[in-house]
Amino acid sequence: MRDYYDILGVEPSANSGEIKRAYKKLARKYHPDVSSDPDAQTRFQDISDAYDNLKNEEKRAEYDDLRSHVNGERFQGGSDLNFDDLLSSILARSGFADHSEPLDHTLAITLEEAYGGATRDLHIDGKAGRKTIRVTIPKGVTEGTRLRLTGQGEPGWDGRSGDLHLRLTLAPHQQFETDGRNISLALSITPWQAALGEAIEVPTLGGTVTVTVPANSQTGQKLRLRGRGLGSGDQFVILSIANPLIASEQQRRAFEQLRSSFSVDSRAD
Repeated sequence: MRDYYDILGVEPSANSGEIKRAYKKLARKYHPDVSSDPDAQTRFQDISDAYDNLKNEEKRAEYDDLRSHVNGERFQGGSDLNFDDLLSSILARSGFADHSEPLDHTLAITLEEAYGGATRDLHIDGKAGRKTIRVTIPKGVTEGTRLRLTGQGEPGWDGRSGDLHLRLTLAPHQQFETDGRNISLALSITPWQAALGEAIEVPTLGGTVTVTVPANSQTGQKLRLRGRGLGSGDQFVILSIANPLIASEQQRRAFEQLRSSFSVDSRAD
């Protein structure tokens, strides 16, 4: 990082008015819209960065403290050490922050992406403008999983970038509900499938599988499919018995026959 006072051409003892006047003079000279200097854009950015840090009393005080550490280390070492080369060690010993800023962002993903993993392009609007970040979503992530993308946050005054803290959220699904790593599916079956038992096709995040409904199954009964959830989670199939609509006299007689064949108290638990 270059010396902000040197960039603005002022002494470290300059007051706020002198710093402001120096900035205005240089900004007019190197503004890209009016300057023919081939390095005008870079010079203008450096001038703006310097003024942004020195016009703020808190930032300037912290910068001055860091600068004094660097000057002292250069003097004691007897050599012309670069500011950037020393910054990491100075920050570590002195406890000063590097002013890089983390970014917090929420990304909604599908349940299928959470199950099998995916790669997504994330568009972030930051201080430096819009940037696109390629995000790899690991397999088996759950609601609220946080990913840390090193160096993808906002840049600080020292040129270093903070991290991007990405929180994953699961978009609602038409078929499945989630509970941590487990998922559940409500499945309607016919009375005869519930009573007699039958092998049926059941959707999972990994594809359709064959599941055997046990004989004498009841509404609310759960079938467990191990390893079919998110990561190490399971899938639970919640059975619901759906009575078909009577569409003919023959079907009505069939139900009447059932009624006469069974003695069932519908109020019993």
